[in-house]
Amino acid sequence: MFGKLLKNDLKAQWFSVSAIYFCALIAVVICEIGANVLKEEKQVVLCGGGVCLALLVASVTTLITVAIMFNNTMFGKAGYLTLTLPVKMNSLLASKTLSGLIWIFSIYALLIGSLVLWLYQIKAILGDQMTDTIDNLLEIFGVPSVRTITIGVIIACILFAAIILLLVQCMYFALTLSQIKPISSFGKFGTIVLFFALMGGLLSVSGTVSDILPLNIIISETAILFTSDPTLVDGTMNFRLTGAIFNIIASVILQFPMAFLINKKINLK
Repeated sequence: MFGKLLKNDLKAQWFSVSAIYFCALIAVVICEIGANVLKEEKQVVLCGGGVCLALLVASVTTLITVAIMFNNTMFGKAGYLTLTLPVKMNSLLASKTLSGLIWIFSIYALLIGSLVLWLYQIKAILGDQMTDTIDNLLEIFGVPSVRTITIGVIIACILFAAIILLLVQCMYFALTLSQIKPISSFGKFGTIVLFFALMGGLLSVSGTVSDILPLNIIISETAILFTSDPTLVDGTMNFRLTGAIFNIIASVILQFPMAFLINKKINLK
């Protein structure tokens, strides 16, 4: 049954997200054509940056669109049909969450891929000799090399996916709470305040948990290490894994109070 729910959600949502994907595709094609036509190093780099920018805008737009679709299908006119489906509320919410994340992470994966290709494009234009010179300059100032920074950016993007998951769940939870009196009387303003308060609170707790139970991934010039020692040394980049794990767990837990509120406390107008 869950498979059918997910399939129908993806079909229904495709109409909204396809327009975003199509606009992003047009922007990417224009940038790529520009890069192939101009063939000058500066223009090629700018076109590569344009691709990344287009996909970044598409990612943010997709995130907002997913929130709007959730609100419309759960608490709008379509909510009368959605909430009468003979399925458990947890399954219904899981389907909405997973379908939304599929669209978000699809465009986000393209963004990461374009960013990686852009960095390698810049490196290819600079050449090995120039890259070595930049590495030497970075080493003088105690900054990681280009290679280390590139790996760090990729890992940071992957860990950021946990924050996106938490962000989506906080949006859904804020939209759910905004349907309950007296919060509903504040309208969209109340929803926005609830979202930022919930997101900020959970990220604050995430940081505290990371301090208490440190688990870090450290990227050095020669290796990638997992350690509980948060001490940084020159030429390394440090990322907290505990926070990402907490964000994932918190996202799953938020599903249950949401299901309870929709089942017991919300009456559609």
